[in-house]
Amino acid sequence: MSQQATDMPTPTAETRPFRVMFVHAPDPVYSDTQTYGAIFMPVWAYTLAAHIPDDLGVELLLHDTRVQGWNDIAPADLYLFSGINQDAAFMNRVRARLKDRFPKARSMVGGPVAWSFEQAGTLEQLEEFDHIFVGDAEDHIAGLIEQVRDGQPMDPVIKSPGRFEIAKARPMHRGLMDATISRYYGAVIEVSRGCPFLCEFCDIRIMDDNNRPHNKRAELIVEELDHLCRLGVSQILFACDNFIGEPRWAEDVIDKILAWKERTGFTPSLYTWLTINLHNHPDLMAKMRRAGFDMLFIGIESFSKNSLLETAKVQNSSTELTQVVREIQSRGFIVVGGLIFGFDSDDDDCFDITLKGLTDAALLSGDPSLLTALPGTPLYRRMKLSKRLRDVRFGLGGYKYQTNIRYLLPRRRMIDGYKHFVDVFTDGAYQYARLKAFFDLQAEGNHIPIEGQGFGNTGLFLKMVLKNWRALAQLTRRMLRFSLKPQRVYYALKGFALAFSRRRQVPNWFGYFQFWLFAWTNAALKYLNLSDRDFDIESVPADFDIRGILPSDYGATAAEPIPQGKIKAQLRATTAQLESVIERKTAAG
Repeated sequence: MSQQATDMPTPTAETRPFRVMFVHAPDPVYSDTQTYGAIFMPVWAYTLAAHIPDDLGVELLLHDTRVQGWNDIAPADLYLFSGINQDAAFMNRVRARLKDRFPKARSMVGGPVAWSFEQAGTLEQLEEFDHIFVGDAEDHIAGLIEQVRDGQPMDPVIKSPGRFEIAKARPMHRGLMDATISRYYGAVIEVSRGCPFLCEFCDIRIMDDNNRPHNKRAELIVEELDHLCRLGVSQILFACDNFIGEPRWAEDVIDKILAWKERTGFTPSLYTWLTINLHNHPDLMAKMRRAGFDMLFIGIESFSKNSLLETAKVQNSSTELTQVVREIQSRGFIVVGGLIFGFDSDDDDCFDITLKGLTDAALLSGDPSLLTALPGTPLYRRMKLSKRLRDVRFGLGGYKYQTNIRYLLPRRRMIDGYKHFVDVFTDGAYQYARLKAFFDLQAEGNHIPIEGQGFGNTGLFLKMVLKNWRALAQLTRRMLRFSLKPQRVYYALKGFALAFSRRRQVPNWFGYFQFWLFAWTNAALKYLNLSDRDFDIESVPADFDIRGILPSDYGATAAEPIPQGKIKAQLRATTAQLESVIERKTAAG
């Protein structure tokens, strides 16, 4: 490295433009186990870049450590970071490396990690960055860059005074997108923010004015779709907190997509997040299929009604959950189910209940996590009041599971139960039974075919993997480890034969098969040799007073920026269920 590159002079109009580098640096352990080579673009960078006017005269660059080495980031004057809590430790490593190489450059971090740590009172975990920005940055990014460029005084911590109105969002930055989109398996379009529901563990509801939908203009969403499709992108994720938070808006978006498809002939495959109440909208489901929606993420959380009541997930607890999931999937959707272990209402059989629920609901996916208290949430407050919070820094290190609460179930039972879940979940016979249940469901008469190849595209995935040696090495390990058990290979072949035999009933039969196999091999790779060392978790001590799960001041300390009626509704549901847990466990001695 030359002295000039190591100690850059302050740029002037006579040398080159002020250079701003977006650095996407997710934790490698977390990132690798979530994507397995199917990497999507960092939408935050393209979004913020769109709000930097051309006449500001800055050069915009993007460095993504998932596809580029993190030790060879190019020189810049300002490095912008964003990420989630688990990314903090790795982002600090990358920042420190950049500071060593380019000591005159400035660094700034924002996004969910800054907001979450500010809620928890732990912003010191990010204090080595020159500046921390808390809140929505769209309205402020241009001014922040000007201040850094012009050497104006700036506070270490900068907070947005309010939320950005997403209805006024601009199209994502075309220059940055066009130059970098070929790196990725698929694209991301942020379409809305906010969710009207009240889950105790969820931090969506507690952000300012976020307990209701804030929607992007349908016309802009179609404009973004059109541009991406013209760039050759066909796998597109609609990022949001709940796509059907406002069903009429969702239907307007779908209607405009259908009209656009009719005009252009493009057939993108779409994926989004939404809630289980989709089943109340059969016409919308039919339109979504015709629009190209192939996969849906739905937070199922638990197949135990008691655990759902504890977290006030009323939209799930008021239904026969397995039947409702089947109803949604019968249209042809793949439901990617979010699942959680560790609720206070969970008993020893929660792992077997989940295994049975996955089969009964005909779910092709189901990779559970352990309950974590996100800063600012009612769950976090309850755990803090009951002295059940653990001091963890959200750095995954060598752990696959690291959480910040102490569970009621004994640590040994949590680990053994999870291992039992893994053993059954990765078993060939169990996997085949779920695949057969899904194809049987498609034969019930509700199936609506989609155009295009589907969200899972083996050819595109392999093309992306071949560009990334880490992903290629992981794919090699995946197939080798999967094939170590001949039983798995047998059921994989049996699954292919089953899917092929249904090809006349289900035109996209191969897409379903490849998703099932992809999810199964992911699990086999992720859970191989799972041991006690992979768990950094704790349980309450043996002398814990069970009444402590419901602190006396839990209700009195609720002060979220949402309607009081909603706060009380969540408190009623959570309190009633926890009182039931206390009564039951006290009676059991």
